[in-house]
Amino acid sequence: KTAIENHKRHLEIAKEVRDKAGEGRSYGDLGNAYYSLGQFKTAIEYHTQGLEISKAVEDKAGEGASYGNLGNAYRGLGQFKTAIVYHKQGLEISKEVEDKAGEGMSYCNLGIAYDSLGQFKTAIEYHKQDVEISKELGDKAGEGMSYGNLGIAYRGLGQFKTAIEYHKQGLEIAKEVGDKAGEGASYGNLGNTYLSLGKFKTAIEYHKQNVEIAKEVGDKAGEGRSYGNLGNAYFSLGQFKTAIEYYKRVLEIVKEVGNRDRKSVV
Repeated sequence: KTAIENHKRHLEIAKEVRDKAGEGRSYGDLGNAYYSLGQFKTAIEYHTQGLEISKAVEDKAGEGASYGNLGNAYRGLGQFKTAIVYHKQGLEISKEVEDKAGEGMSYCNLGIAYDSLGQFKTAIEYHKQDVEISKELGDKAGEGMSYGNLGIAYRGLGQFKTAIEYHKQGLEIAKEVGDKAGEGASYGNLGNTYLSLGKFKTAIEYHKQNVEIAKEVGDKAGEGRSYGNLGNAYFSLGQFKTAIEYYKRVLEIVKEVGNRDRKSVV
């Protein structure tokens, strides 16, 4: 909310001095801030304004970023096919201006959107392209995130052992580069995959590690998500009272921060 106040001030100044490029960036920043709040329709309004300005000033990189941001916002609304259309437009522009990082991000976003549609094989193709670009750019954190996304897609196909291999690769890289959030996501994804295998006690160990990291980095939404996963694991063990305790913790956090769960742990 503080970020939104500052972005609005920047927007007013950009308008005052007739800085169209700055105005467009402000709309994009506001859209991203509202996206973080889970206010996807408002985010779309701002990103659409940013897109119009990028086109007007012929800022191809800004135009591509706007398409990506719009795609993410529509995905947040559950409109996955619309999201895919925008991400493909962003991908084309990234290729046109030879923005390899933007191209990789487009592949990542397309993979996630196809995951959401349950089209896991298509998602895997995009995530593998993202891996290759991350390696090409020497982006270890991006490579680790791509492995996590591949793990999620293989889990969707029911190929749990392959999913675990990818999540462990993602975990190793997260530890290597000091990405605590990525490390926590890897623990969560491993926990859910072991849960799918029926290895409930192993799943609980991973989810508890995820809780500790979420607390360490102050990620309340991630902490709540971890409690929900722990509740599911204890429920699967038939330990219903313990499951209820964890579900109650989820409820407390949702009341505190709202339900803005869009992370890659599923």
